[in-house]
Formats: sequence, structure tokens, C-alpha cells
Amino acid sequence: MTTTNEITLAEPDWSLLPVELLHIISKNLDDCFDALHARSVCNLLVEPRKDPSALAASEYFLGGIRRYEPEEEEELPSPLQCSVKVEIPGSSDRRLMNMKDCQILPLGHQYRMIGCNAKEYRNVVVLPLNQEEGGGGDFVVLLNFTKVLLVFRSTEMRWRRLHTQPFTTATCEELFTFRGKFYAIYISGVVFAFDPHFPGLTTLKPLELPNCGSCNDLVQSGDDELFLVEKIIPRNDHVLNFNRLALRVCRLDVEAGQWVVVTDIGDRVFIIGEFGSVSCSAKEFPEGCGVSGNSILYTHKPWNETYFYKYGVDTGREEDDLNCWWYSRENLVTILSTSPVVALRVEREAMNRT
Repeated sequence: MTTTNEITLAEPDWSLLPVELLHIISKNLDDCFDALHARSVCNLLVEPRKDPSALAASEYFLGGIRRYEPEEEEELPSPLQCSVKVEIPGSSDRRLMNMKDCQILPLGHQYRMIGCNAKEYRNVVVLPLNQEEGGGGDFVVLLNFTKVLLVFRSTEMRWRRLHTQPFTTATCEELFTFRGKFYAIYISGVVFAFDPHFPGLTTLKPLELPNCGSCNDLVQSGDDELFLVEKIIPRNDHVLNFNRLALRVCRLDVEAGQWVVVTDIGDRVFIIGEFGSVSCSAKEFPEGCGVSGNSILYTHKPWNETYFYKYGVDTGREEDDLNCWWYSRENLVTILSTSPVVALRVEREAMNRT
């Protein structure tokens, strides 16, 4: 007979530290970035607890955080204020919102080119080399100028045009780095993989969709998975029917070099918009806030009200395939703003019925 003893570790209450030590910690939080890092290990110091049952609607702000550069004669906010500039709906005014009392979920980082204002510039990604061998500081940069990809190697210290580029006139929508390779998705929906150690490109074509149009997005979930989200637009008499838009989700099988259709993305939430795409865990959100796992949200619709997509939703239409992702219509999502950050409000289902 085997006996297993389970040990449950309680969440440390950092607020019970001696006052003197808390004072030392607060003195060393020089700016909002330090405050965010402190939040990741001691939430109780900087994050007030909220009662999830009181959340009839929750507001979210999605965007990058960087040091704020004030305009002339503009009063600087407190270094720890963690302010975000938000556009007020229905108004041309913008205001600074204090994010210190908000729950902050880190979704990754993004590189940007300083001083690059060319209209063709879209994005840039950096891939460190030789990480398994202990590093060494070498890296490769891939720069997307819409129809031209430029490569910069730290060993050469110069820019070169990527001559193995698949198209000369097509638009490259987005660049990603995943498991030691670059991935580029083009406006046609085709994805190309580029290994900086070897010449040539690997083509990753989406699976065929008979009698349908499609528009594709890549979503990276850390260094664990890379997903392809396809917006399926059926054709009626050779005319695209946008009223029956559904989704298909595929996961990259790295070893086989092909896409595999999936019906479950676990507790992940995919958020896709003009800013790009992100993946986060629904476990990070307060219970009952209206955000659940295995769901997908688009924030750049032509209208400001939308819903999460979920797999296998019964739309009530016999012609709709249940083996797709459809609007769930559970919790209404209102897009409040898309610039300079995405602001949205999620209303719980119980509130929608009242």
C-alpha cells in the first residue's frame, strides 16, 4: 500500500512583511515598469482585490506599455502612475488613465525600429542564435517593408535583402519567431518558414476550403504552439456571403511541417486585431468576468459590437457546419476604442438578459 502526502502551499501575503521592508521595496520602484514587475511576484502589494460577482461588465485595455513622452508644457504623471493614453468614444479628446489599480496581464513584447517612418514599414522581429549552446550574443533581425524583407545578422553588421523571398509584389502581413525560425504570413494566407541557418524557405499552405474564401491570421502561444486562424467566407452563386462568416483553427505540426485542424485550444483566449494577435490564458481573468477559455475574439470589425467565437455553436441554421467556430452570443463585447489602445467592454450573459 502506498500513501501519498499532498502539500498545499498557500499564496504568500506580501502585505504582511515588516513596514520597514515594504518601505525599502517601494523606494526602489522607480517607474511603472518596476511596478509591473513587482506586481508579477507580489500582487497583494499593488493590486486591489475585486469581488467577481459584482462585475456586471468588465472593461479591458489592450496595447503596448512604454515610457510616456509628454508634449511641451504637459504635466508629467507620477512615475508609478502607469498611465495609458486612451481615446474617449465619441470625442476627439484623449485622456491619461491610471492603470496602477488594474490587473495587468503581460502578453509578450514587441520590437520597433527607432526613426523608421517609411510608409512601407510594418514590423520587425529579432531571433537570438545559439541559445541551446549557451548563447554568445549573436542574433538575426528580419525587417518587413511590406513587399521587401531585409535581413540583418550580427555577425555581418549589415542589411541584406532576403533573395529567397517568395513574392515580389505580394504584401507580407506579419512576422513571427517560433522555435528558432522566422514565420511570415502573406495576404494570400500562405505562411513561409525561414531558418536563418539554412538557405531557402519552407511553404506552409493552409488546408483547402472548397467553395469558400478565407482570410488568415497567425497566433503564437509562447514557444509552445503556433496556430493559424482562418476566417471562412462561404460562396453563394460565386458571391461571398459575409453574413455566415465562421472560423477554422489549425495548429502547426513542426516535425511534419503542416497544419493540423484543432477543435480545442484549451484555456487559451485568442485576441486578433489591427495591432496583431495575442494569446492569453483565461485563468488569468477574474472568475465571472465574461471571458472564458477556448474562445477567439476579433477587435477590428466594421461595427463596434461583437461576440467571442467558440467551437461547435448551434447557429440555428441547417446549412451551417457545426464543425467550425461560430459566434457564441453569450457575452456581448463592445469595442470602445481602437487607438491608441484597444478598449473593450464585456457584458456578462446574465446582464444581457435583463
